[in-house]
Amino acid sequence: MLQFCISQQLNKAPFVFRLTGIRVYSLEEALYHVFHHWRESVDDFLSQEMMAWVSELGLSFVVANMQEIAEEKRFTTRILRFLQLIEYFSPGELSGLQSALEAWERRCEWEKLKERADYFVERGHPFKALPLYKRALQLEENAALFNNIGVAYMQLSLAKKAAGYLARAYALEPDNISVMLHYTEAAILRKQFETATQILEKAEALVPDSADIPFLYGLMAYKQKNYNPALTYYEKAIKLDPTTPYYAYKMADMYKEMGQYKQALHALSKIAGKDAEYYVKEAEIHAAAGDVPASLRCMRNATSAEGANTANLWAKLAEYYRHDYDWRRAEKAITHALELAPDNDKVRLESTRIKKGLGRTREYQAGLADMLKNFKGRYRADV
Repeated sequence: MLQFCISQQLNKAPFVFRLTGIRVYSLEEALYHVFHHWRESVDDFLSQEMMAWVSELGLSFVVANMQEIAEEKRFTTRILRFLQLIEYFSPGELSGLQSALEAWERRCEWEKLKERADYFVERGHPFKALPLYKRALQLEENAALFNNIGVAYMQLSLAKKAAGYLARAYALEPDNISVMLHYTEAAILRKQFETATQILEKAEALVPDSADIPFLYGLMAYKQKNYNPALTYYEKAIKLDPTTPYYAYKMADMYKEMGQYKQALHALSKIAGKDAEYYVKEAEIHAAAGDVPASLRCMRNATSAEGANTANLWAKLAEYYRHDYDWRRAEKAITHALELAPDNDKVRLESTRIKKGLGRTREYQAGLADMLKNFKGRYRADV
């Protein structure tokens, strides 16, 4: 059934939900976002910023109701009353949500913060996760939080910081396999090979058939430039768990870094399903080999893969077009990436590079300065 927006005036200024980055242009869209992403909306849905935005929509009577709702003590009551500001959801939908909200509210506050942070780590946004984890850590110190903070820092390639948190997780739960494996990887990346070996030997005694064990031995051998043993270990990991593509990807990366591009492509052939990540890896190998047309073909496959319409993929496609000096297609691809994620650092950086290539020096310098300013602010706050 067609439903008209409560506000009939044209609105060009969106409200941006901070954790998801999703932009909404109407109250109905805001309600839909809160209903489906309520864990990620808890700091936004009754904020002064949202109230100001709703006021700009010409809905001052709604703002008055929001101010009243904000006085409610219970989170479940606040969010349900917010979702009933207008007739948008059915009683059945709200009843189902109420059960989930009440169950969540009964949990400890640190668990809620951790759950929200886990959401961002799983989606590759560690910068958004770290402040939430650290707030949780102020309320409760446990191995799960130290471990997940370490994982977030690993995503940021900050192995030293990761190792510090993972060491604390390991001290609390020395027999936790997940913690042991994460700590081992961080130790290897920091070239603390003796520590890594000790933990791996202990882990191998506990889970001898884990594919992660030979993989980490392979990573350690690789970091010590013992390439043949590293490849043997990677092969063993793939045989133990042929359904996990990560091991084959790392083997392909190793061959690529060694300049053995045919072997790198052969390693990729061990992967059964060809998704966006597969095509990106294939593109990277062709690009390293200097075959830009082949890398472009693979990246176009990546952006066309099911569920692959992400900003990073389009930015990567733009990068390869830039390497091919196809400025028209590069600009078109990066424009699409910016539409998908205007605040994405990788996208913005590629945009500045393309502006430089197009001779738009002032735009390039302004964009780069703004991006560096934002990055420094976030780095100090989160890291």
